[in-house]
Amino acid sequence: MLPSTVPRRPVILLVDDDADTLEMYQVGLAVAGFTTLGARDGASVARQLDAARPDAIVTDLQLHGVNGWEVMQALKRQGWGPAIPVILLTGYSSPDVDRQAREFGCAAVLTKPCIPDDLATVLWRVLSVT
Repeated sequence: MLPSTVPRRPVILLVDDDADTLEMYQVGLAVAGFTTLGARDGASVARQLDAARPDAIVTDLQLHGVNGWEVMQALKRQGWGPAIPVILLTGYSSPDVDRQAREFGCAAVLTKPCIPDDLATVLWRVLSVT
C-alpha cells in the first residue's frame, strides 16, 4: 500500500495519429511523472474519455479522420470544455492557428517538433493553475 503522501500522477490523454510520435510522448511524459493514455483517432478519443477522465489532453491538430478542432468541439459537447485543459500540438503554427486555439480555449499551443521535456514543462505549468 502506498503512503498517503505519495502524489497521484496526473493522467494525460495524448492524441496523435502517428504511432511513433504517440509512443515518444507517452514514454517521455511517463519519465516526467505522468500517466498517459493514447488515442490515434476520434473513436479512440471517445473510448478513452469514457474510460477515464484525464487531467489534460494533448492533441495534434492534423489527424486522420478528425482534427484537433473536432476533438475540442466534442469535449465542449460533453460539457467538459474548460474543465480539462487542452494543449494543441501542430506543425502548422500561424497567427490564425493561435487565434483559433484561443477561441477554443486551449491552454497552450506548441509547435512540432516539440521535445517531450518541453511538453512536460508546459503540462506541469498548466496543471498547477487549474
